[in-house]
Amino acid sequence: MPSIEVGTVGGGTVLGPQGAVLEMLGLRGAHPTSPGHNARRLARVIAAAVMAGELSLMSALAAGHLIKAHMAHNRSQPTTPLPTRPSTPAPFAKLDVIAAAEQAVEVEREKRKDEEKASSDPAAKPTESSG
Repeated sequence: MPSIEVGTVGGGTVLGPQGAVLEMLGLRGAHPTSPGHNARRLARVIAAAVMAGELSLMSALAAGHLIKAHMAHNRSQPTTPLPTRPSTPAPFAKLDVIAAAEQAVEVEREKRKDEEKASSDPAAKPTESSG
């Protein structure tokens, strides 16, 4: 993260929860010998947490867990229909079902084409012979 503004002195650091977290990390207040050292360490902690979150998100996306979780918790459709909102991609199992259905439709189309071709071909029609 090329630029992140954090502080360990003043501002919100005097508030109880913020100060307690800084204390737990050993970063509360100014560094006794190197000004700005605690702020740089805090920035590294924040950057590491962000990178860990990004890595976790990418692995969930790659494994398909994110989509499955959204589908399991019914986040696939908005609570109020919005025509401009993009739809959430279906989980892989649904995509397989859709692909199978599309393949079945294509097979049926080819079958109909063959039947139409056979019915329009005069050589394929049986002829009645008068005897």
